[in-house]
Amino acid sequence: MGKKRKKSSEGGAGAGFAILLVLYLIVKFIWWIVTALVLVGAFFLVRAIVRENRRRRIAYAQYCAAIAARADQQHNWVMQGDDRGIYGTDGAKLMRVIRRG
Repeated sequence: MGKKRKKSSEGGAGAGFAILLVLYLIVKFIWWIVTALVLVGAFFLVRAIVRENRRRRIAYAQYCAAIAARADQQHNWVMQGDDRGIYGTDGAKLMRVIRRG
């Protein structure tokens, strides 16, 4: 019981000073802080736009490849004399009948 405790107000003064110092630095360098936040936000926005653009280009390339493959298949059918490769209404009706059967 012979030990004395430090007053809790001594630690509070240091913490108060630290808070004031941080507030002072924020006020002093507010435009630097805002600029840095805008640059970071712009970086993430541009990155998201680039990723979305890349995803759309890949999907479109796959779509075009599927159409080209289907056109090649139908062309080969026509070259073999198969009626399934004929374009137009008659060819579409015939394709529906063949797929069902």
